[in-house]
Amino acid sequence: MSATVTIKTPHGRRIVTDLSAALPLVAREQARVDANQWIKNLRLAPYDGAPMRQRFTFRGDSLWWFTELYLHKMRRIDVAISTILALEAIVAEHAPAKVTVETADPTVGAAARAFSRVPTTSIEVLGGEGPGRKIGWPSFAIGFNARLSRLRASRSIDRHPNVAAFVHTAFWRHSGAKDGPAQESYVGAVLNAVAAQGRESDLFCVGVGPRRNFRARRWWDPVAAGGDHSRMITPIERIAPNRALQDSFRLWRDRRRLAHLVTSGQGIRDAARYHDCDLWPILERELTAVAMLQWPWSARAMDEAGAALDALQPGAAVTYAEAGGWGRALVLEARRRQIPSIGLQHGFIYRHWLNYRHELDEFKPIGRDIGCPIPDRTLVFDRYAEATLREGGHFTADRVKVTGNARLDDLAAQIAMLRPIRSTIRQELGVADRSLAVLAAKFSEIRHVLGDLTEAVAGLPEMQLIIKPHPAETAEVYAPIAGGISNISIAPTRADLARLLVAADAIVTMNSTVAIDAIVLNVPALVIGLPNNLSPFVDGGAMVGAAGPAEIRDRLQSLLYDQDARRKVIAAGEAFARRYELRSDGQAARRAATEILAMAAHPSAQRGEQTR
Repeated sequence: MSATVTIKTPHGRRIVTDLSAALPLVAREQARVDANQWIKNLRLAPYDGAPMRQRFTFRGDSLWWFTELYLHKMRRIDVAISTILALEAIVAEHAPAKVTVETADPTVGAAARAFSRVPTTSIEVLGGEGPGRKIGWPSFAIGFNARLSRLRASRSIDRHPNVAAFVHTAFWRHSGAKDGPAQESYVGAVLNAVAAQGRESDLFCVGVGPRRNFRARRWWDPVAAGGDHSRMITPIERIAPNRALQDSFRLWRDRRRLAHLVTSGQGIRDAARYHDCDLWPILERELTAVAMLQWPWSARAMDEAGAALDALQPGAAVTYAEAGGWGRALVLEARRRQIPSIGLQHGFIYRHWLNYRHELDEFKPIGRDIGCPIPDRTLVFDRYAEATLREGGHFTADRVKVTGNARLDDLAAQIAMLRPIRSTIRQELGVADRSLAVLAAKFSEIRHVLGDLTEAVAGLPEMQLIIKPHPAETAEVYAPIAGGISNISIAPTRADLARLLVAADAIVTMNSTVAIDAIVLNVPALVIGLPNNLSPFVDGGAMVGAAGPAEIRDRLQSLLYDQDARRKVIAAGEAFARRYELRSDGQAARRAATEILAMAAHPSAQRGEQTR
């Protein structure tokens, strides 16, 4: 939400501020809640008497399940609502004679202009009039790349595995050692346990998505990338030839007509209001992008998932991306074939993550669409995640099972082995004589407060901050902000997290699951960028929160050097862990594998109410 706001008070005073700074903390929380609800309400918008969920379908399944994901992921609705709430706060606080908003962001500009048409005060908007993101080439590239990626020879399948695991190709780790399912970055321990409890041939790993993470990929990757880098993972393009994509190609060719239809009619036009502000210019652009980008991509994913399932005929389909676009496509195609689907929690489930939030009516059939595509079973880390799905997503008890956190088990085991050489590791990191904090976060989420953190750390020269980039991002993105500050260093993306944690005196994060792991490992965490999805942990005293450079500096100093403060946070974390059964006992992978294999062995008993 980038914009400069100039406020002229009735007494002639001139105040210049940033639009984000004008948004009160309580309004930031409201913006997230309101944006989710506003998006969710669009499913009910009528098109010639039929709601959006029923009007736009692919093979009978509603395209709404992918529409809401796009609107949520792109965050433009969040930005628009935050803009309106910030301007409302400015008017309430200053009763200004005039407000001028200057921005280069088309979403902020459109939202501010919508607010200016409400007769509350004089609003002038400068800039932000562009068309926004161009979608012509990206839309064309969806079909073009689908063709390119199939120039390689397809692979025939000569076995029907018990379990087919659909994982992201970009996060399969290269290894000079023996190939194995443990090479999968997120749920490798669980897949390894599946193979260990049965036969290795019972597990088949299907790679979806590009071979490089989204920060590093190029448009030519589908054809330029080399052959398989592991015998254990087969790119889905090798199993789903061009002929399997005919339905999605038809939708792709029809995308412009669909873009016209989804943006036509008074029903959807009336749904574009928020607090009496008409956000149609923003919603129209977003729905056009949905039809041009999201729907063709989603239909392709459904075709690919269906072809892979037909080729493999597994006893069960497993994925850790069950709530995203690819995962929903897989669940839809699995239930069409009455193949049990299993979702594996692989990270912290954000409380405002719309992907996991479902209304009760979304589980009910409408037309040919039989309801929300959630897996037959979702295996989660702890009672906190279970409560999030049960309360926020209306998951029924039989669809959620707590099996534990296999990655935490591995991490705890590694740290136990490394702890005796902690001093050596600290020497190698260059922090033998100073306190160390490790930043674990996504740059895409934390960048708006990263400047506050670096300023705070620069004011504590006696400490060191090591930035651990997220696996989906590159280390280079941090350089412009953190570079040049002597007590901040950036670790490689593939740096060993266990070595960093065993050396660390504190964790700094915004939304990372590493902070939750740290509770179990008795490493105190500082959370910045509040309010966010870790707010409940901060409110419960299990983590410390801070906002602004001065407070961040003070809280960091306290966590690193005040032993009483450290003990208090660690004790609160232990109490939180007991309440929600956050623990590491080394058995999570085995429990998850047992659950998966049981469902694969008895599919008829596990299909639930969503099968056809």
